[in-house]
Amino acid sequence: MSMEEPKVVWALEGYSKADEFLRTEYPVSREQILQLREVIKPDADDPGMLYCYSVPVEVWPAVDAILRCGPPDPGLDYFTSAYAAE
Repeated sequence: MSMEEPKVVWALEGYSKADEFLRTEYPVSREQILQLREVIKPDADDPGMLYCYSVPVEVWPAVDAILRCGPPDPGLDYFTSAYAAE
């Protein structure tokens, strides 16, 4: 899977700190992921942010400015993710 494929879907996911289950998923567009790369530095071999990356609370104001997703839930750990659309 590459960033150029039309069927790539990105998301901001929130997992419960208590049981690690997925509790929330916020869609991220291709344009937004390009902006998020400036805030959440991907690995050098992953410019399309296809791997999973932790979203630290310290960068949340910048993430919210890009995604307009509101404040983080303190009971969740957040990550970016990408997967092939069905």
